[in-house]
Amino acid sequence: MTIFSIAPVSEQPEDRIIHWSIREVLISSEPEKTHHLVGYISWQCCGRVTSKIQAFDRSKLLVKTDSGRIYSLQGVPGSHPDAEYVWRRWKAINDAQDEIDVTNHYCHSNQNT
Repeated sequence: MTIFSIAPVSEQPEDRIIHWSIREVLISSEPEKTHHLVGYISWQCCGRVTSKIQAFDRSKLLVKTDSGRIYSLQGVPGSHPDAEYVWRRWKAINDAQDEIDVTNHYCHSNQNT
């Protein structure tokens, strides 16, 4: 499998993601742990790992990332083999440590993150 760059936010400001989860990690370029959306973009047939999450709208199931892109969470949380492959590569490239799956925090929280 190949890892590739995605279109700039100016060309693709929004996307839909399925088989999604949210992971917390500590990466060397950040002073604190960050949360990242991991999932599958069906129209591109590929896994995706986002930049860190900046905002979450629970009522609309929208995630805004550090890049400015907005993701619409489709369906229930889950996983996809291609998304997990991209996640493992992303963690290695970014020297991510201390992974925790925090998906339930987003699914059941009454507060915006």
